[in-house]
Parts: sequence; C-alpha cells; structure tokens
Amino acid sequence: MKRFFVFLTVLLFLGATFAAAQPVPGKKFELGTSFSFSMFDFGGDSESQTVLTLPVRFGYYIWKGLELEPELMLIKFEDSDVTYNLSANLSYNFKTKGKIVPFVLAGAGIGNAFAVGPYMEGGEGLSAFLLNFGGGAKFLIGNSGALRVEYRFTRNHLSDEEFSDNLNTHNVLVGVSLFF
Repeated sequence: MKRFFVFLTVLLFLGATFAAAQPVPGKKFELGTSFSFSMFDFGGDSESQTVLTLPVRFGYYIWKGLELEPELMLIKFEDSDVTYNLSANLSYNFKTKGKIVPFVLAGAGIGNAFAVGPYMEGGEGLSAFLLNFGGGAKFLIGNSGALRVEYRFTRNHLSDEEFSDNLNTHNVLVGVSLFF
C-alpha cells in the first residue's frame, strides 16, 4: 500500500513538469457530479442488492492544472437512509492538444458510509476515514462543459463501538463538469 501511495504521489507531482493549464483557458472553477450504480448478489441469494453513489464536487484551479476538489459523496443503499462521505481531493489535469484532458487525483476524507454492498450499510454510530486515489479523463464539450469518466480506488477504515475494519473499493464513475 505504501508503494502504491508513493507512486501516485510522485505521478501527481511529476505532472507539474509538463506545461499545464486549466482544461478550459480562463476558467478557474469546476462544478461536477457523477454517478455509480451497482447491483450484486451473493452466490446463494435469490435477491440482488443495489447501491447508488452520487458525488458532487466543486473544483478550484490553484495553479495551472493543479486543482483543489472538495467532494460530497452521497450513498444510498437499498432500503436504508442516505449516508455520506466528505473528501478533500487534489487532482492534476494534464495539458493536451485535443479535447481529452487526462487527470490523476488523491485525497482523504471522513464520513459514515462506504459504497459496497450490505457488508455494512453505514449510518448513525459508524465513522469512516478514507483515502482516495484515481484517475480518468475529461472529454471537453465547447468552452464550458465536459463529460468525466473516472476510476477511483478508496481505502476506507470503518469503526463503531463494536467493530473496526478496513475495506478497499474500486469504482468507475461517469458524470459531467461545468467550468466557469
């Protein structure tokens, strides 16, 4: 895990050696949302479970392609209350000549849920500390929008009064971003 974290950190900051700029010149802010929908079942179960994940993020370009990107991720498990994770992510957008802008991200957060199955649904009394790592691409549309496709690895440490464990999740998120 340490090697993976070091690799992503080095990759993020080596990106600064490229001549980078915001995906849309002159725009300093990005408002975006994505979604991930999962349906699964365990081998002997006759019914499947569903999970809907909806992150909302507001990005600010600090310097060239470096973006501070706080994120509120709402998670709805089938037959349960909506839970949340709040993260502070730092992403780096690489300059390209075309309409595709690749990016990498890393961050940390807190919350009361995780986005995988009925293992533990989250909610009152549960606390989570998470680390996010990932990357993807923004496909620019005009001068103020983009489609966003992203892979996200999350290391989630969950605990409550009687339980403490780590959970690793892999998610693919698809969404849109607006630049202003």
